[in-house]
Amino acid sequence: MKAAVQQQSGDKLIRILAFTLVISVMSATMFNIVLPEIAAEFDLSLSQVSWVSSAFLLIYAIGTMTYGRLADTYKLKHLLTFGLLFFALGSLVGLSARHYETVLLGRVLQAAGAAVIPATAGIIPVRYFPPESRGRALGIAMTGLALGSAIGPVVAALLVSVVHWRWLFCMPLFTLLTLPFYRKQLNDMPEHSGRIDWLGGGLLAGTVALLLLAITNQAWISAAGCLALFVLFIARIRSVPDPFIKPGLFRDKSYSFGLTIAFLATGIVRFPARCRKSKQAQAWGCLRC
Repeated sequence: MKAAVQQQSGDKLIRILAFTLVISVMSATMFNIVLPEIAAEFDLSLSQVSWVSSAFLLIYAIGTMTYGRLADTYKLKHLLTFGLLFFALGSLVGLSARHYETVLLGRVLQAAGAAVIPATAGIIPVRYFPPESRGRALGIAMTGLALGSAIGPVVAALLVSVVHWRWLFCMPLFTLLTLPFYRKQLNDMPEHSGRIDWLGGGLLAGTVALLLLAITNQAWISAAGCLALFVLFIARIRSVPDPFIKPGLFRDKSYSFGLTIAFLATGIVRFPARCRKSKQAQAWGCLRC
């Protein structure tokens, strides 16, 4: 009887999770098409304005792993409540921004909250579905991920054709509609309590941040710092009993191969036809002047 109730809750959860993933991924991709407008409004270079997207993805990636570890210690519904409220807070900050620094702060806060969503997408199928149904549950969740990636730029283009680009910050507010549902349906308990390797997580975050700085600013000092932190991170995860990322994970050939494919797929960027009416538009490869 308990298994049947949990299965019923899982079926409901996975559908609302797919919707939440759509909003989350859309928020990550929608700003890509308005980077030229943001750069023009705040008089920014390409490397400066690219942090609107890069900062979001950096915090999003590190935050996903962090929430996944926290879910072993804290109730998932509490983590989701915190994450979705932070997601909405970042939207309000960005919507009221009048300076580039505030826009960037809004994106960082959004990412810090939105990162709980992909972490939840990996946890719910495991905790609420039997092994024979987990593939279907993951498929439904990943459909939301793919749909958000596809329609994000389209919705953003439609919105900015009628309103200011700041209104793109409003999209995550729709996730608050799902919060009462999550609070009601999520009834899982933490699997175990333990310490989290915050130092290892910090070293990983610093490594990725310095790598982005080195690439965007072509700075050798940042590259050297990235290499140093990476060495410290490797030493850290090999020396503690419960590291932030277990080294044995990368010895799994299937996981490493999948990670490589995901990296290459994410790194592929399509450049649209360039506008010939202005040098700035040519530099951005933008269809609009």
